Amino acid sequence: MKAPNLFILGAQKAGTTYLARALANHPDVFFSEPKETFFFSKKKHWEQSDYEEYLSTYFADAGDTPWRAEGSTTYLQWPKVRERFHRFLPEAPKMIICLRQPVDKAVSFYIHNWRRGRYAPGSTIQDASKLGVELSPYLTSLYAESIAAWMNGYPNDSFLFMKFDDLVEDPKAFVRQATDFLGIDPMENVPSGQINAGLPLTFDGESLTVRRSENVPDAELPRFTMQELSDLQDRFNYDLKRTELLTGLDLKIWYSLPKFAA
Repeated sequence: MKAPNLFILGAQKAGTTYLARALANHPDVFFSEPKETFFFSKKKHWEQSDYEEYLSTYFADAGDTPWRAEGSTTYLQWPKVRERFHRFLPEAPKMIICLRQPVDKAVSFYIHNWRRGRYAPGSTIQDASKLGVELSPYLTSLYAESIAAWMNGYPNDSFLFMKFDDLVEDPKAFVRQATDFLGIDPMENVPSGQINAGLPLTFDGESLTVRRSENVPDAELPRFTMQELSDLQDRFNYDLKRTELLTGLDLKIWYSLPKFAA
């Protein structure tokens, strides 16, 4: 059975689900179901038999499809993933890394986990940022160290770096970046549904918050003061400089806070 040779490594909340859904519709790409298997990032010791079960579970139907893919976004930043790639994958895969303005991503990541009850009541984004990488809006929005580690283990042409901004601006062109990278025909039709499934945001006085679209009392809605967000931006800027150098992306617009809400 052939091994996967394409991974959307991350980052979380940066358009990976959209890209996976688009590529899954291409005849030259077989995508795992579900998109995120989390095989290489689970906290356990893997044996060869576990890897063979992974292949039979998720890729038994891939056949001779040129590209066999999965998209577990924990792979970019979680420990031991690179070690397991080198151990189990017989050849260097192609890897796509989607990035998003870090404060924008941190807010989206916080709300995603808040909705699932993963933060203590009353926790701010600054409080959550002190947690481990699994739940920290801050740590999961730092890119440079993880990218450098991946690039240290694989040839530069193994990687495609993409920006969430490009998805928002032109989904078809965004997907075209990926198909060009893989050397496959471009897609005429790409998904036209919601690009980012996050909750809509609004300003309530000086604080950014979630629009009242759920049965949640106002007092329990997450709130982000502009001071908190500005402090986060300042903490991210050094990482952004390193990320630009590593990826070759133009990220100058990311050195300022995004608009967030109309």
